[in-house]
This record gives sequence, structure tokens and C-alpha cells, in this order.
Amino acid sequence: MTLCEELYFEITAQGTKADLKKLVSFIKSGELDDFFEVDPDYLIYGDNYKDAKDSDTTEIVFTNDEYGIEIDEFDTDEFLEVFCLAAKDLDVYGFFHDIDEDEFHFTSQKGDSYYINSRKAVKFNDELDEIIDDEDRED
Repeated sequence: MTLCEELYFEITAQGTKADLKKLVSFIKSGELDDFFEVDPDYLIYGDNYKDAKDSDTTEIVFTNDEYGIEIDEFDTDEFLEVFCLAAKDLDVYGFFHDIDEDEFHFTSQKGDSYYINSRKAVKFNDELDEIIDDEDRED
């Protein structure tokens, strides 16, 4: 899916602190600069992250916190191929959307360097979501 104009995202990664440190290092390394400029404020550490041992399970959230990033185009597939490979030792899930509210949800399980589109898997209220999806298709 290609998103345009403004990008919003939230990606949660869960796993051992040691594996999360590797992902944080990757994010800060500049490897994602081809997609957008990464701000250190995009990383939010779990409540127990600071005190956790390297073998303890914790999480980070990588998000632009509702402040849109100006983009020409953002290819979710290209980004996730790179990101999920770097996060292959973690459970990762999240979403992207643009100014037009085009949305893409994904999940990548620990041990997988790929992702799946999980839009249908994250339905909170199937009956109401179905009605909203029908209305969106009509628009």
C-alpha cells in the first residue's frame, strides 16, 4: 500500500531487552532515512524497560505520536521488508495511516522476517466494523 502527503504510524515491539536494544540501535542508525527522518522522540520505552535485565521481556513503541511526517509517497511494503527483518527476533505489530485516513495494519511474529496485513485480524467489534467497512466501500 502506498500512503501520501502525511504519514502517521505506531509500531509496538515486544521481546527481550537485549533484542529491543538491537532494534533501537537499528532505528537510530539512519537505516530508515530513505523512508523518513527518524526523531529520537519517536521511541517510547515500556514502563519496565529501564530496570529490566537483558533477558527480561519488555517493549518499545515507535511512533510519531499524531504529528504527521510530510512525505511524497510511503510504500508500506518496502518499509516493512526492511523493518521486520531488523525486528525478526521480536513480536511486532502496528499501523500506518495518511492524511486521507488510508490505513494499513500489520503484524510480524518473533522468528519471522516478514509481516502479514492484519487489518481483519484487529477487528474490535466485528459487527460494527463490518458496517463501517461497507460504508467506506460505498464512499
